[in-house]
Amino acid sequence: MDTQDDRDRVDGDASSSRHMDTNPSMDRPSTVDPRVSNTLGDSVDQPLDVRVVFMTHYIPLYQVRVLQAIAGSVREFHVLLSTPIEPNRDFQLDWSGLNVNVQKNFMLRRPWKHTSGFVDDLYVHFPTDTQAQLRRLKPDIVMSLELGARSVGAAQYCRKNPDAKLILCTYMSEHSEQGRGWMRRVLRRRLIRQADAVTYNGPSCLRYLRDRLLVPGPKLFPLPYAADDRVFAVDPPHRTASDGGRQLGKLLCIGQLSDRKGVVPLAEQLVAYCRQNPNRHIELTFAGEGPKRDALESMVTPDNLQLHLIGNVASTELRKTLAVHDAVISPTLADEWLLVVNEAFHAGVPVIGSVYAQAVTTLVQDDVNGWRFDPLQDASIASAMDRYFDTDDVAWNAMRQAAFRSVRERTPHWAASGAIRAIHALKADPWRLPDPELRSRMTAKLAVPQP
Repeated sequence: MDTQDDRDRVDGDASSSRHMDTNPSMDRPSTVDPRVSNTLGDSVDQPLDVRVVFMTHYIPLYQVRVLQAIAGSVREFHVLLSTPIEPNRDFQLDWSGLNVNVQKNFMLRRPWKHTSGFVDDLYVHFPTDTQAQLRRLKPDIVMSLELGARSVGAAQYCRKNPDAKLILCTYMSEHSEQGRGWMRRVLRRRLIRQADAVTYNGPSCLRYLRDRLLVPGPKLFPLPYAADDRVFAVDPPHRTASDGGRQLGKLLCIGQLSDRKGVVPLAEQLVAYCRQNPNRHIELTFAGEGPKRDALESMVTPDNLQLHLIGNVASTELRKTLAVHDAVISPTLADEWLLVVNEAFHAGVPVIGSVYAQAVTTLVQDDVNGWRFDPLQDASIASAMDRYFDTDDVAWNAMRQAAFRSVRERTPHWAASGAIRAIHALKADPWRLPDPELRSRMTAKLAVPQP
């Protein structure tokens, strides 16, 4: 069973095109730099002579540049999708620079019931032609997303073809996995034992893989999230000035308007806060669509709280939308990451974020680049809002600069470098790996004698 958590992006202009390339309005570089640096040590000038197949559900816009970077590091890179786009997604497809094929697939929608109390829709994919596709492509390495039917099929192929190596790409957190039954955990352990490498998206995912799924350390490589560098600039934010007070809070909430995203409880908590603090004014803008839109539109608010619902925002407009707000607020009840944290920080916008998102617990530091809060505790959001309003201009500008610095190095090439590391570890001569730490790990793991 293959499911994919919401990647917290809201984009306009839906399309279900199956064409290999699209023509998005955003600018993009004409080439992808194939040089690998950072975690590989010295740059690798030539792509590794391997054929890689990357299997996933669909390609979100922010993942395009990461996949392009991986593709530029190997001789051949193919992408197999379960579907061009899922029914609850709304964006213009972009497969530029990628060799993409859509599999035959059976998709189910089922409810996800979490211990936090919400119910959310998940789309479960059962690709039916995995063996035929892999026999046609004859990969040296198969990278398969998640731990469901897609990866079971990939593992079956690699068992029948021992020269093909399997990398399982996981996206989870300790909180998002709460309530998963012991049977699923046992089945996942069996699947993971067949993998030659496993990637993780953040520190909580790493702990879960090590402690609950018992993945040995030498198999683990990072494959984190990164904001799209075609949208977010690399320049630090400009300083801002005001009249010295922060009596108006312009907050932006980006994501689906659903139970899991906690948007209605957030609005209710801010109603109570504004009634208790009549001299403080809040403008809360929701950028996104979902089943809770009607509840938000019909909510009665005090005069010092205004709710705006602007629908989905195209990727090309997101930076502009962030620029006219003071802070991003994210009340999610469960997210295995939360990419909007990266995006806000790239724009120099502090984040008031839920502790149930791995991006918040990883990147957000109280009074440095934002504030953490527990959306299940009313007093927690009130405390975060008090600290927000009590922040003066000097501290606020320092927080904006700190937000930008928090993610300055988290580029798509940085995100791809862990996967490239795994590919080199599995297929390159371990004694020729440029990274001494990686060379030591892999020669010990594979018991390769020195030439």
